[in-house]
Amino acid sequence: MLGRNELDKLNLQKQALLLESSLNRAALQADIRRLHSATTWVREVTSVSREFTPWLTLLAPIAGFLVARRARRSASWFGRVVTAAKLAAPLYGLWKRWAPGRQAADLGKPAN
Repeated sequence: MLGRNELDKLNLQKQALLLESSLNRAALQADIRRLHSATTWVREVTSVSREFTPWLTLLAPIAGFLVARRARRSASWFGRVVTAAKLAAPLYGLWKRWAPGRQAADLGKPAN
């Protein structure tokens, strides 16, 4: 059986461990707050990139077309306008399909 001195010694060790645990917990919470404030910009950047995704899906084919078109350039400005008009309708349909407002409206509709 343990003597009174040994029990007192164990209680003191227990109190010391509890205090150390509290200090470690407070330090961990401070580190988490510091990390959270340091990484706030990541959330902002990803939200901005999500806003530009429909535009990027629209502009990427146009940019590819313009780069490919640069190799064999039409001398007529009218030919360029006609080509742009031919591309506008399918690209506009693609943009409407991927637009964020369209997706939000589709979520509210009941499934058929």
